[in-house]
Amino acid sequence: MTTVSVTAEHIAEGVPGDACACPVAFAVRDAFPHAQDVTVGDLYISMYDRGQSRLLIMPADVRALIGAIDRNRAVDPFTFELDYPAVTA
Repeated sequence: MTTVSVTAEHIAEGVPGDACACPVAFAVRDAFPHAQDVTVGDLYISMYDRGQSRLLIMPADVRALIGAIDRNRAVDPFTFELDYPAVTA
């Protein structure tokens, strides 16, 4: 498992409704520095990491927060767990 932290900076820089520039996509890129092409969908986070495509199930509470962001509602910074090994090197 890997903890992903969505910071106030991610939220401020994020673009509501943009799957590649949403705050969660920015936070996933920070949590997985080797990841490329991070996209946040309705149910999954997809990324290309170390030569392989990955599809990660997004927690339901995170989906709700993304919905709030997409509706331009204020959201506080938050963390969540992704079922993917942490980067150790």
